[in-house]
Amino acid sequence: MTLNKKELTYLNTLAISCLATGLIDEAQPAFELMNESAPLNSAGPVGLASVELAKGNHDKAIEILQNSAEANRVSADQARTLLMHALVATNRLDEADELRDSLRQLDAANDDHEYLTQSHKFFGTGDPRLLGS
Repeated sequence: MTLNKKELTYLNTLAISCLATGLIDEAQPAFELMNESAPLNSAGPVGLASVELAKGNHDKAIEILQNSAEANRVSADQARTLLMHALVATNRLDEADELRDSLRQLDAANDDHEYLTQSHKFFGTGDPRLLGS
């Protein structure tokens, strides 16, 4: 089944809303469907990794992110940020420190507007019009 952009956006919004309100089991099938129907879109693997993090399956989240990053399905920023959280949670602090250092070097980390824009894109939250002020 192939979903169009509007359907993917709706499904992503629904899944993120479920995840944000603690409905983890309800979010997972939506992210799985996105992962299968839009294999080049990062929303599926990022969502699935987020579900695994919420369930406490940090190693599984790391695996999903590493595989997706290798396949160029998620942006480096998205993968690094989620991966860093998963590494910290699994007490792999040396690896997390390496990622944290690389994140500090990114231009976006020093630009509040860009950081907010990227956060909005990733989480699909907030009103993007507020970013223009």
